[in-house]
Amino acid sequence: MSAVCYKYHSTVKPFIIVPIIGAMFVDLINTGVITLFLNLI
Repeated sequence: MSAVCYKYHSTVKPFIIVPIIGAMFVDLINTGVITLFLNLI
C-alpha cells in the first residue's frame, strides 16, 4: 500500500479499493481450490 500511495499520492481510494478487490480474488481462488480438492477425494 505504501507503493501505491507513493505513486498516486495520499488518497483514500487505494486503501478502500485494493483490499476489497484482493479479497474478492482470494475468495474466488479459494472456492476453486476447495472444489478441486473435494472432487479429488
